[in-house]
Amino acid sequence: MVGYVIGGVLAVIAAVLAVRLLMQKKRMERLAEQMEDYLTGNGMPLCYSLKEDAVAPLENAAAEMENRIEVEKERYQQEARRTSDLTADISHQLKTPLASLRLFVEMDESAHMEQEISQIERMETLIGSLLRLEKLCADGYEFSLAEHSIRPLIQEVWNRLQPLWPEKEIVLDGDAVIRCDEKWLSEAFLNLLKNACEHTAENGKITVRLEQTERAFYCAIEDNGGGVSENDLPHLFDRFYRAEGQKQSGAGLGLAIVKEIIFRHHGHITAENTRNGLKFSISLPILNLTKS
Repeated sequence: MVGYVIGGVLAVIAAVLAVRLLMQKKRMERLAEQMEDYLTGNGMPLCYSLKEDAVAPLENAAAEMENRIEVEKERYQQEARRTSDLTADISHQLKTPLASLRLFVEMDESAHMEQEISQIERMETLIGSLLRLEKLCADGYEFSLAEHSIRPLIQEVWNRLQPLWPEKEIVLDGDAVIRCDEKWLSEAFLNLLKNACEHTAENGKITVRLEQTERAFYCAIEDNGGGVSENDLPHLFDRFYRAEGQKQSGAGLGLAIVKEIIFRHHGHITAENTRNGLKFSISLPILNLTKS
Protein backbone atom coordinates (compact mmCIF):
# COMPACT_ATOMS: atom_id res chain seq x y z
CA MET A 1 0.00 0.00 0.00
CA VAL A 2 2.77 2.37 0.97
CA GLY A 3 4.52 1.55 -2.31
CA TYR A 4 1.44 2.53 -4.29
CA VAL A 5 1.21 5.84 -2.42
CA ILE A 6 4.88 6.59 -3.01
CA GLY A 7 4.54 5.63 -6.66
CA GLY A 8 1.53 7.91 -7.03
CA VAL A 9 3.35 10.83 -5.40
CA LEU A 10 6.36 10.30 -7.64
CA ALA A 11 4.10 10.17 -10.69
CA VAL A 12 2.48 13.48 -9.69
CA ILE A 13 5.87 15.10 -9.08
CA ALA A 14 7.12 13.82 -12.44
CA ALA A 15 4.03 15.16 -14.18
CA VAL A 16 4.41 18.57 -12.51
CA LEU A 17 8.09 18.72 -13.47
CA ALA A 18 7.28 17.69 -17.03
CA VAL A 19 4.65 20.42 -17.32
CA ARG A 20 7.02 22.98 -15.82
CA LEU A 21 9.81 21.99 -18.20
CA LEU A 22 7.44 22.16 -21.15
CA MET A 23 6.28 25.64 -20.13
CA GLN A 24 9.88 26.80 -19.71
CA LYS A 25 10.78 25.39 -23.12
CA LYS A 26 7.87 27.26 -24.72
CA ARG A 27 8.92 30.48 -22.97
CA MET A 28 12.48 30.09 -24.23
CA GLU A 29 11.24 29.42 -27.77
CA ARG A 30 9.00 32.49 -27.55
CA LEU A 31 11.94 34.51 -26.23
CA ALA A 32 14.10 33.40 -29.15
CA GLU A 33 11.36 34.41 -31.62
CA GLN A 34 10.91 37.80 -29.94
CA MET A 35 14.66 38.47 -30.04
CA GLU A 36 14.84 37.50 -33.72
CA ASP A 37 11.87 39.77 -34.51
CA TYR A 38 13.57 42.61 -32.67
CA LEU A 39 16.85 42.13 -34.53
CA THR A 40 15.08 42.16 -37.91
CA GLY A 41 13.10 45.28 -37.01
CA ASN A 42 9.70 43.56 -36.74
CA GLY A 43 9.29 43.45 -32.97
CA MET A 44 9.29 45.61 -29.86
CA PRO A 45 11.87 45.48 -27.04
CA LEU A 46 11.21 42.78 -24.46
CA CYS A 47 9.62 43.45 -21.09
CA TYR A 48 11.30 42.47 -17.83
CA SER A 49 10.03 39.30 -16.14
CA LEU A 50 8.77 39.34 -12.52
CA LYS A 51 8.71 35.56 -12.25
CA GLU A 52 11.09 33.68 -9.98
CA ASP A 53 12.23 30.69 -11.98
CA ALA A 54 15.15 29.53 -14.07
CA VAL A 55 14.00 31.29 -17.26
CA ALA A 56 13.41 34.74 -15.73
CA PRO A 57 17.14 35.70 -15.51
CA LEU A 58 17.54 34.86 -19.21
CA GLU A 59 14.46 36.92 -20.11
CA ASN A 60 15.68 39.86 -18.02
CA ALA A 61 19.17 39.66 -19.51
CA ALA A 62 17.68 39.76 -23.02
CA ALA A 63 15.45 42.69 -22.04
CA GLU A 64 18.42 44.57 -20.56
CA MET A 65 20.48 43.92 -23.68
CA GLU A 66 17.74 45.26 -25.93
CA ASN A 67 17.26 48.27 -23.64
CA ARG A 68 20.96 49.12 -23.88
CA ILE A 69 20.83 48.71 -27.66
CA GLU A 70 17.92 51.16 -27.81
CA VAL A 71 19.80 53.69 -25.64
CA GLU A 72 22.93 53.44 -27.79
CA LYS A 73 20.84 53.62 -30.95
CA GLU A 74 19.23 56.84 -29.76
CA ARG A 75 22.62 58.32 -28.89
CA TYR A 76 23.96 57.36 -32.30
CA GLN A 77 20.94 58.84 -34.07
CA GLN A 78 21.26 62.10 -32.13
CA GLU A 79 24.93 62.37 -33.07
CA ALA A 80 24.14 61.45 -36.66
CA ARG A 81 21.46 64.15 -36.80
CA ARG A 82 23.89 66.74 -35.44
CA THR A 83 26.47 65.74 -38.02
CA SER A 84 23.84 65.75 -40.76
CA ASP A 85 22.63 69.21 -39.77
CA LEU A 86 26.19 70.52 -39.74
CA THR A 87 26.93 68.98 -43.13
CA ALA A 88 23.68 70.38 -44.54
CA ASP A 89 24.47 73.87 -43.25
CA ILE A 90 27.97 73.81 -44.75
CA SER A 91 26.72 72.36 -48.03
CA HIS A 92 23.97 74.94 -48.41
CA GLN A 93 26.46 77.70 -47.70
CA LEU A 94 28.67 76.34 -50.49
CA LYS A 95 25.90 76.11 -53.08
CA THR A 96 25.42 79.87 -53.48
CA PRO A 97 29.07 80.77 -54.15
CA LEU A 98 29.38 77.78 -56.48
CA ALA A 99 26.40 78.97 -58.49
CA SER A 100 27.91 82.45 -58.67
CA LEU A 101 31.27 81.00 -59.67
CA ARG A 102 29.67 79.03 -62.51
CA LEU A 103 27.95 82.19 -63.74
CA PHE A 104 31.19 84.18 -63.77
CA VAL A 105 33.05 81.37 -65.54
CA GLU A 106 30.38 81.16 -68.23
CA MET A 107 30.44 84.95 -68.68
CA ASP A 108 34.24 85.09 -68.98
CA GLU A 109 34.39 82.34 -71.63
CA SER A 110 38.05 81.70 -70.96
CA ALA A 111 40.15 79.11 -72.75
CA HIS A 112 39.78 76.79 -69.76
CA MET A 113 36.02 77.29 -69.32
CA GLU A 114 35.17 73.66 -70.07
CA GLN A 115 37.61 72.35 -67.44
CA GLU A 116 36.45 74.95 -64.91
CA ILE A 117 32.79 74.06 -65.42
CA SER A 118 33.70 70.38 -65.07
CA GLN A 119 35.35 71.00 -61.71
CA ILE A 120 32.38 73.06 -60.50
CA GLU A 121 30.00 70.27 -61.50
CA ARG A 122 32.19 67.78 -59.68
CA MET A 123 31.96 69.88 -56.51
CA GLU A 124 28.17 70.16 -56.90
CA THR A 125 27.92 66.36 -57.31
CA LEU A 126 30.09 65.83 -54.27
CA ILE A 127 27.96 68.16 -52.14
CA GLY A 128 24.75 66.48 -53.29
CA SER A 129 26.09 62.97 -52.62
CA LEU A 130 27.42 63.97 -49.22
CA LEU A 131 24.07 65.45 -48.24
CA ARG A 132 22.26 62.26 -49.28
CA LEU A 133 24.67 60.08 -47.35
CA GLU A 134 24.48 62.15 -44.17
CA LYS A 135 20.70 62.29 -44.35
CA LEU A 136 20.59 58.51 -44.81
CA CYS A 137 22.83 58.01 -41.78
CA ALA A 138 20.59 60.29 -39.71
CA ASP A 139 17.38 58.46 -40.73
CA GLY A 140 16.37 61.60 -42.60
CA TYR A 141 14.58 59.64 -45.34
CA GLU A 142 11.43 57.62 -44.77
CA PHE A 143 11.75 54.18 -46.34
CA SER A 144 8.55 52.86 -47.88
CA LEU A 145 8.66 49.06 -47.73
CA ALA A 146 6.54 47.10 -50.17
CA GLU A 147 6.75 43.77 -51.95
CA HIS A 148 8.89 43.89 -55.11
CA SER A 149 10.38 41.39 -57.52
CA ILE A 150 14.13 42.01 -57.62
CA ARG A 151 14.98 40.68 -61.08
CA PRO A 152 12.91 43.26 -63.04
CA LEU A 153 14.13 45.96 -60.62
CA ILE A 154 17.76 45.19 -61.53
CA GLN A 155 16.88 44.88 -65.23
CA GLU A 156 15.36 48.37 -65.13
CA VAL A 157 18.51 49.73 -63.51
CA TRP A 158 20.64 48.06 -66.18
CA ASN A 159 18.46 49.55 -68.94
CA ARG A 160 19.42 52.99 -67.62
CA LEU A 161 23.13 52.15 -67.60
CA GLN A 162 23.48 50.21 -70.84
CA PRO A 163 23.46 53.27 -73.18
CA LEU A 164 26.59 54.48 -71.36
CA TRP A 165 28.33 51.10 -71.71
CA PRO A 166 26.75 49.42 -74.77
CA GLU A 167 29.48 46.76 -75.03
CA LYS A 168 29.05 45.53 -71.45
CA GLU A 169 27.09 42.35 -70.74
CA ILE A 170 24.98 41.46 -67.72
CA VAL A 171 23.83 37.96 -66.78
CA LEU A 172 20.88 37.72 -64.37
CA ASP A 173 20.42 34.39 -62.61
CA GLY A 174 17.47 33.69 -60.33
CA ASP A 175 14.84 35.94 -58.79
CA ALA A 176 13.39 36.92 -55.43
CA VAL A 177 10.35 38.74 -54.11
CA ILE A 178 11.08 40.76 -50.98
CA ARG A 179 9.81 43.73 -49.03
CA CYS A 180 12.04 46.70 -49.73
CA ASP A 181 12.09 50.35 -50.68
CA GLU A 182 12.12 50.18 -54.48
CA LYS A 183 13.65 53.64 -54.99
CA TRP A 184 16.55 53.23 -52.57
CA LEU A 185 17.35 49.61 -53.38
CA SER A 186 17.39 50.58 -57.07
CA GLU A 187 19.94 53.27 -56.24
CA ALA A 188 22.08 50.72 -54.40
CA PHE A 189 22.08 48.40 -57.44
CA LEU A 190 22.70 51.37 -59.73
CA ASN A 191 25.86 52.29 -57.81
CA LEU A 192 27.06 48.67 -57.68
CA LEU A 193 26.50 48.03 -61.40
CA LYS A 194 28.02 51.40 -62.30
CA ASN A 195 31.06 50.52 -60.20
CA ALA A 196 31.36 47.19 -62.03
CA CYS A 197 31.09 48.88 -65.43
CA GLU A 198 33.82 51.37 -64.54
CA HIS A 199 36.23 48.60 -63.48
CA THR A 200 35.84 46.17 -66.37
CA ALA A 201 37.13 46.15 -69.93
CA GLU A 202 35.10 47.54 -72.81
CA ASN A 203 33.41 44.17 -73.34
CA GLY A 204 33.22 43.40 -69.61
CA LYS A 205 30.75 40.95 -68.11
CA ILE A 206 28.75 41.31 -64.90
CA THR A 207 26.98 38.37 -63.29
CA VAL A 208 24.14 38.92 -60.81
CA ARG A 209 22.88 35.89 -58.88
CA LEU A 210 19.70 36.12 -56.81
CA GLU A 211 18.56 33.61 -54.21
CA GLN A 212 15.75 33.62 -51.68
CA THR A 213 15.17 31.37 -48.68
CA GLU A 214 12.42 31.40 -46.10
CA ARG A 215 14.33 33.86 -43.93
CA ALA A 216 16.75 35.76 -46.16
CA PHE A 217 17.51 37.18 -49.60
CA TYR A 218 20.99 36.82 -51.08
CA CYS A 219 22.50 38.65 -54.02
CA ALA A 220 25.98 38.31 -55.51
CA ILE A 221 27.26 40.83 -58.08
CA GLU A 222 30.52 39.73 -59.69
CA ASP A 223 32.48 41.30 -62.55
CA ASN A 224 35.43 40.09 -64.59
CA GLY A 225 37.54 43.18 -64.11
CA GLY A 226 40.36 41.48 -62.22
CA GLY A 227 39.43 42.72 -58.73
CA VAL A 228 41.17 45.30 -56.58
CA SER A 229 44.29 45.41 -54.46
CA GLU A 230 44.05 43.49 -51.19
CA ASN A 231 45.02 46.75 -49.46
CA ASP A 232 42.00 48.48 -51.01
CA LEU A 233 39.50 45.74 -50.21
CA PRO A 234 38.79 46.66 -46.53
CA HIS A 235 38.23 50.32 -47.45
CA LEU A 236 35.87 50.09 -50.43
CA PHE A 237 32.87 51.28 -48.38
CA ASP A 238 34.76 54.15 -46.72
CA ARG A 239 33.75 57.69 -47.60
CA PHE A 240 35.84 59.41 -50.28
CA TYR A 241 37.94 56.27 -50.73
CA ARG A 242 39.06 55.44 -54.26
CA ALA A 243 40.67 52.13 -55.07
CA GLU A 244 43.90 52.07 -57.01
CA GLY A 245 43.29 52.86 -60.67
CA GLN A 246 39.79 54.25 -60.05
CA LYS A 247 38.73 57.32 -61.98
CA GLN A 248 39.16 60.55 -60.06
CA SER A 249 35.97 62.11 -61.42
CA GLY A 250 33.74 60.32 -58.93
CA ALA A 251 32.85 61.63 -55.50
CA GLY A 252 34.02 58.48 -53.73
CA LEU A 253 30.68 58.16 -51.93
CA GLY A 254 28.77 55.66 -54.09
CA LEU A 255 29.68 52.50 -52.18
CA ALA A 256 29.28 54.27 -48.82
CA ILE A 257 25.71 55.14 -49.86
CA VAL A 258 25.14 51.52 -50.94
CA LYS A 259 26.26 50.25 -47.54
CA GLU A 260 23.92 52.66 -45.73
CA ILE A 261 20.97 51.69 -47.93
CA ILE A 262 21.57 48.00 -47.24
CA PHE A 263 21.93 48.79 -43.52
CA ARG A 264 18.59 50.60 -43.59
CA HIS A 265 17.08 47.36 -44.93
CA HIS A 266 18.62 45.56 -41.90
CA GLY A 267 21.04 43.83 -44.25
CA HIS A 268 24.75 43.33 -44.77
CA ILE A 269 27.12 43.77 -47.72
CA THR A 270 30.68 42.55 -48.20
CA ALA A 271 33.29 42.69 -50.97
CA GLU A 272 35.86 40.11 -51.98
CA ASN A 273 38.19 39.31 -54.85
CA THR A 274 37.41 36.21 -56.90
CA ARG A 275 39.22 34.44 -59.73
CA ASN A 276 37.51 36.72 -62.26
CA GLY A 277 37.18 40.06 -60.50
CA LEU A 278 35.39 41.85 -57.67
CA LYS A 279 32.34 40.34 -56.00
CA PHE A 280 29.80 42.11 -53.78
CA SER A 281 27.60 39.89 -51.60
CA ILE A 282 24.34 41.22 -50.14
CA SER A 283 22.14 39.53 -47.57
CA LEU A 284 18.79 40.94 -46.45
CA PRO A 285 16.37 39.41 -43.96
CA ILE A 286 12.87 38.65 -45.22
CA LEU A 287 10.89 41.37 -43.47
CA ASN A 288 7.40 40.36 -42.33
CA LEU A 289 5.51 43.61 -41.89
CA THR A 290 2.40 41.87 -40.56
CA LYS A 291 4.11 41.25 -37.24
CA SER A 292 3.74 43.74 -34.44
